[in-house]
Amino acid sequence: MKKLGRVLLTLVTIGVALVLVVLGIRLVNGLRYPDPPELAGNPQDAASYPTSVADASVERIEGDYLNGFHFTPNTRRHDGLVVVWGGSDGSPDFRRGARLAGEGYEVLSLFFFGQPNQRPVLADVPLEFFDEVLTWRAAHAPTGPLTVIGTSKGAELALTLQAHYPEIDNVIVHTPTTHTWQGLDFTVEKPSWTWQGQPVPYVSFRHSDPASVGQMFGAMLLNLPARLNEQYATALANDPGRDAAAIPFKLSGHLIAFAGEDDAMWPAADAARHWGDAAPGRTEAHVYRDAGHLFGPFDGWAGGFDMGGTRAGNEAAQAASDEVMDAALAAWHPAR
Repeated sequence: MKKLGRVLLTLVTIGVALVLVVLGIRLVNGLRYPDPPELAGNPQDAASYPTSVADASVERIEGDYLNGFHFTPNTRRHDGLVVVWGGSDGSPDFRRGARLAGEGYEVLSLFFFGQPNQRPVLADVPLEFFDEVLTWRAAHAPTGPLTVIGTSKGAELALTLQAHYPEIDNVIVHTPTTHTWQGLDFTVEKPSWTWQGQPVPYVSFRHSDPASVGQMFGAMLLNLPARLNEQYATALANDPGRDAAAIPFKLSGHLIAFAGEDDAMWPAADAARHWGDAAPGRTEAHVYRDAGHLFGPFDGWAGGFDMGGTRAGNEAAQAASDEVMDAALAAWHPAR
C-alpha cells in the first residue's frame, strides 16, 4: 500500500507540475499575442457604435430581420445603394460603411446575426432577409445600381445572395470562399444559411483531417493563435457533398475578390482566383502576397486565431484594395 501511495503521489505531483507548466505557457503566450486594440469591444453591441460620423448622418434601422445602420452622406455624389457586412465576429463593418458614406454613397451597414430580432449565432440565417433590404431600397434609394460588400463569412453571404437575387448588380468580397460552410453553432451541426425554409447545402467540418483538428485544439490549449486553414481545406477536399455546396456564379454585373496569399483562416487566395476567372471582363481577383485574413494595421493574429500575413503586408493590402474598390465603385455608381 505504501508503494502504491508513493506512485499515486508521484503521478499527482507530475500532473500538478504539467498543469502549472501549461498555465505558465498560456500566460506567456497571452502576453505574446494580445488582441489588436482596433478590435476591442463587442462588435455585436449596436449601442457601442458612434451616433455621428464625418460627412454623413447615422440612423439605426430595424425590421423583421433587418438590423444595422443607414448612412446618409451630407453630399450625395453617387447614385444607387451600397450594402456592407462584416464577418463571423458579427459586426456590420461600420467603419467601411462610414468611410464610403463620407465619399458620397448611400450605405447600409448591416448585422446578419446576433441581434435581438436575428439568429443568435451564425447558423440557420435566412437569406430571405434580403427581401427587406430590397423593400428598404425601393423606399429610400430606388434609382441606381446595388452593390454588396462582404468580408469572410460576410463574403460568403454576399456571394450566396448573388446566386438568389438578380437585383444585385455588383459584388465586392474580401477573403472569400467558393463554397457555403457549416454554421458556427457548435452545440449541433447546422447550415450557415437557409433558403425558403430549407438548409443551403454546406461543407461540414466533420470531414476535416484529424491532424488539423488536433493542431487547432493543441494551439488553443497553449493559448497560441489557432490556424484553421488546413481544417477548412481538408474538409473541402474530403466532403463528398462539396459539389452541392459550391456557390454558383449568376451575377450579371461585376465582381471583385480580394485575398491575402498568406491567409491562415481559410483558402481565400484560391477562392479569389476562382471568382476572378468566373467571367473574365466582369470579374477580377487581387491577391496580396504578404497579407493574411485581416487587412489593415494588424499582425498575424486576432481573437485567438492565426490570421496570417505581416503587419506591413496587411497594411499594404488594405491600402491597395481600398484603391481598387474606390475606383470600381466610382465607375459602377455614376456621379449625380
